[in-house]
Amino acid sequence: MSSALEQAQDRLASYLAAEKRILDSQEYAVGHGGTARRNRRADLLQVQAGIVAVRAEIERLKPIGSRARRVTYLRPY
Repeated sequence: MSSALEQAQDRLASYLAAEKRILDSQEYAVGHGGTARRNRRADLLQVQAGIVAVRAEIERLKPIGSRARRVTYLRPY
């Protein structure tokens, strides 16, 4: 069974592939006139929000030693 981190990385790859397909063509039609079949892809903003969420999940699931450390400086006014 794959770990939660591997599953999140797989989801991220799927989201990135979906984003590329959306950017290549949001909507397309097969056929002509009234018999044409149309296909409209998912909303780009929803897919991009999913990418952000999965990347945050991946960062949370990574072992602590492999995360980049973040330093915050506080300066009084």
